[in-house]
Amino acid sequence: MLKRLQYFLGSASLILGCVFAGQAQEISNVQIGYVPEIKRFEVFFDLDSKQQKTYDLRVYVQEYPNGARKQVDASAIHGLNLSSVSPGFNYYFQIDAKGLNLPPSEYVFQITPSKLDEKGEFKVPDTTQVKVVEKPVIKKPIIQPIDQSFRFMNVGISPIALGGEQSNLTLAGQFGVIRGWYGYAMTLHYGLAGSPSTGYTASNEAITNYTATTSIYKFTKEVKTTRLSVVPAFLFGLNEHVYLRAGVGYGARSLYWSADEYNFSGTKTGAIWAQNSFASQSGVEVEGGLNLVFKRIHVAGGINYLGLFKSADSKAFSDLWIGFGLNF
Repeated sequence: MLKRLQYFLGSASLILGCVFAGQAQEISNVQIGYVPEIKRFEVFFDLDSKQQKTYDLRVYVQEYPNGARKQVDASAIHGLNLSSVSPGFNYYFQIDAKGLNLPPSEYVFQITPSKLDEKGEFKVPDTTQVKVVEKPVIKKPIIQPIDQSFRFMNVGISPIALGGEQSNLTLAGQFGVIRGWYGYAMTLHYGLAGSPSTGYTASNEAITNYTATTSIYKFTKEVKTTRLSVVPAFLFGLNEHVYLRAGVGYGARSLYWSADEYNFSGTKTGAIWAQNSFASQSGVEVEGGLNLVFKRIHVAGGINYLGLFKSADSKAFSDLWIGFGLNF
């Protein structure tokens, strides 16, 4: 840095001219010579006050010869207060590079001497003085990167069915991987109860294929449900703890109603099951939910919807689930 300054100062030339125009406002133009690292530029000082003992300055930098002139913000000038500058003294100052296409450089210059028509003189800086250079403030980006990578697995249940019977316990599980902002997962639902053996089908009111001629039936309150779904999902992180999840896959859910059979004298002769086709669905299943990350603990939950392309004589099915697991 010192060699650069010496080379800069050795090759630089200063022309400080002052023009006294209407309302006694002066303009000093300081031109700095060619330096390979920063090309050639000019520094302009506007003396924004009437001719008196002190001056208020505005500093501009212009790349030579046809660059745009840019005013240097006061906060980018170190070692010089632009207000009430006294002529006839040497001032040490530093200009930050921000917005000016210039590296930080140190100059010594002499403000316009006591006579306005007197030339200024470029001064060699006193290198024995210790200069304190302010460290640049590093601004953090608004969107912080998520620096984490792990696999996860959780197990839970689906305790709530929306708009449909859920008499049998349904297990819910999920496993996947998270890499920074994104992740992938597989969600599984499985009902613990098996489907009863039956050849009967029911609408939402009656068994549609009951053909016995020597007996009648009556529905009981007992029901059974089966559940199966496999849904791949995509995760997007809001931050390192919260990830949104959405997925599309395959699902199936069947509802079975129980009925007792009676002869015409009213005596019970047996029991049968019938699949309720109105409330049974299979096909495309969609999922939405959240994954929460707390160090080693992983919590996931969501809602699954089955019946996206259901017919008019059937009923869609959706259920809520929650699971708890680990990150590893």
